[in-house]
Amino acid sequence: MIFQLDKVVAAYRVTAQYPEVISATIINCSKDSVSVHSVWMQKVLERQAVIKFRQTVFSDYKTYTLTSPPTDITNELISVHSKSSKYFCVVREIESGKDIKQYLEVWADCSLVKNYDLSALDVHGKIYADAEFLTLEWSPDETKIVYIAEKKVPKSEPFYKQKPKASADKDGVDNSDTVLGKEYDWSQDWGEQLVGKITPVLVVCDIKTDTIDVLSNIPNDVNPATATWTPDGKGVVAIGHTIASRKLGLIYCANSPSIVFSLTLDGQYDVLSSNPEQLCVRYPRFNLNGTKLVWLERLAGGPHSSCFKLISCNWSTKEISTIVDFDNQILHNTSDYNEELPFYGLYDLAISRNCWLNDDKTLVLSTPQGGSIHTFAIDTESKDIHYLPITKPFHESVSVLDVCNDVLVCYKSSLNKPGQLFAIKILSTFEAYDFTNISINEISPSHCLPNSDNFVVEHGYTLYDKPTTIFYGPKNNDGPLIIWPHGGPHLSSLDFFRADIAFFVQIGFAVLFINYRGSTGLGKDYVESLIGKIGDFDVKDVYNALQSNSLWSNRKLVLFGGSHGGFLVTHLSGQYPAMFKAVCALNPVTDLITMFGSTDIPDWTITEAGYNFSEVDNLVNSKDILMKLADCSPCKNVHKVQAPTLLLLGKKDLRVLPCLGLAYYHLLKKHGVPARVLMYNDCHPLSTVAADMDSLINAALWFIKYLNNDFEKSIN
Repeated sequence: MIFQLDKVVAAYRVTAQYPEVISATIINCSKDSVSVHSVWMQKVLERQAVIKFRQTVFSDYKTYTLTSPPTDITNELISVHSKSSKYFCVVREIESGKDIKQYLEVWADCSLVKNYDLSALDVHGKIYADAEFLTLEWSPDETKIVYIAEKKVPKSEPFYKQKPKASADKDGVDNSDTVLGKEYDWSQDWGEQLVGKITPVLVVCDIKTDTIDVLSNIPNDVNPATATWTPDGKGVVAIGHTIASRKLGLIYCANSPSIVFSLTLDGQYDVLSSNPEQLCVRYPRFNLNGTKLVWLERLAGGPHSSCFKLISCNWSTKEISTIVDFDNQILHNTSDYNEELPFYGLYDLAISRNCWLNDDKTLVLSTPQGGSIHTFAIDTESKDIHYLPITKPFHESVSVLDVCNDVLVCYKSSLNKPGQLFAIKILSTFEAYDFTNISINEISPSHCLPNSDNFVVEHGYTLYDKPTTIFYGPKNNDGPLIIWPHGGPHLSSLDFFRADIAFFVQIGFAVLFINYRGSTGLGKDYVESLIGKIGDFDVKDVYNALQSNSLWSNRKLVLFGGSHGGFLVTHLSGQYPAMFKAVCALNPVTDLITMFGSTDIPDWTITEAGYNFSEVDNLVNSKDILMKLADCSPCKNVHKVQAPTLLLLGKKDLRVLPCLGLAYYHLLKKHGVPARVLMYNDCHPLSTVAADMDSLINAALWFIKYLNNDFEKSIN
């Protein structure tokens, strides 16, 4: 076991070393060259931390040169260039004693020209930098910056607090900012990984007048997010999350009731999207000349992610039209691969801030399709959709990060190859784009996993004649196979680089991913077919996919899954107890009844069981729902489980509280099943370096232990 441990730890160190891109921005672009500024994140095991670094490259579309060395910017929260690149804005966090102070910096002419101590100015609370609310953008005239921060809350003191005599004797002191008896008032935040984010406000910093103002006139039941300047710079357009009786967790949940609204700097508020109480909207983006605004839109509620429409709003008339609907299509413009390409709709993947080609009518975006991420050019006038052949369809993943002067910066990776940046030139002939003829040029180093030529990634049309499975593992090898269903359930397994997956393959395992019914990237009907059938259709799909290929089913099998993936692996070990040698479940959903009363997304349990959350107050008077939740839960089959089970739990998890995993652990022990719990001071994904390293290495050792000699034989 000592030999195995050394090998396992070494594999983790290797696969954890590769950086992942956070953002990339084109700062200068012509027909002959491009300069790209990129920000990356990387695990540093010796520090038990994740660092961020920035670098800039110059490319002549043949080779690239690093023009600034990688620079550690870990204390930068967010940053953005102005349109002309004259100014660069940074929100920086600095530890000051027990506090963390935030500064808003403006850089120009190779120096710091403005520095605002936001803690001292005390206009608002902390600036938001999470993916749900993130906003930092220069106005068109480059004099103002808009961002989102927590609303300032009056200080509270006890009803009685003795004060220094000198202070008590002062007359006329203004204590209006202090309220009594409000210290213990509870306010709901936006849930998992958004703790403390309660009341976001839009803020504008004017660098000419050195003023910072919170914009007014947003209704109290609307929380702003993802804002962008209007073309005239006199206001902003933003997403507004609408709040009814309670807030439901936002992260991983693209179904929140929301609106697109505009707000002028002098306070004129207007709703732009239709049916404001019924929609979920995402990513508002103006075209280059400001004549149209686009966003993604679907009905609110229901599955936590599904197919979106692409909506266009004429900025002059405010007339709204649909560019891309929910319907699946066949694309006929993929001549490079001599095939018709199915298009399964648009899903919740961020549209880049700059996303328009120079014709000002063609939008470039990326979205999951089958087991990959594809990039498309969409003509918002003809409504034609063009696949960009940066890679073979349904192989690897390509995401567009920035667009300028018909040049794209894209990030490409696969399960077997860490990510790399490319500059993509869109070529045109006779004033029309030729999307089958593009120039692809690398602008960051190419990294390879050790012995990567010995591994294979195979996509299969295993279920329902759709690209539903991905096999990744050693070639010509019948070693142990990890069945790894994704979470959600309305997400998908994708062929992009993941260090955790690469780690297991490096030590001798193969991995099978199944995009079961309910997965995104395969059409709206495919997503919604799982509603009311969790614990049944999804479990059967995983089982049937596995049984469809004897090269998979005849191996020694183990299970790994998190969240709804944990729900599935605990279901599989209970429904097919003799098939699997060991199980590893990360923050698994094991009991839907307990989850309903404890999670930040109680709507998830009711919706997935097939009921309307808006009609359910509690389970006390809902016998049918109560029984359905019990019947869907993995714990109903715990008495059948034979496979030793490792539970990886997060103490701070607000999505699937650790009490679910602990209760399942006690049931396993009651029935004599070997079980172990590892409890981390972390939230739902267990993504801190300490938790990631310990949980993955322990999971590998757990599998090796219960595979006994089978593992040794398979890798030798």
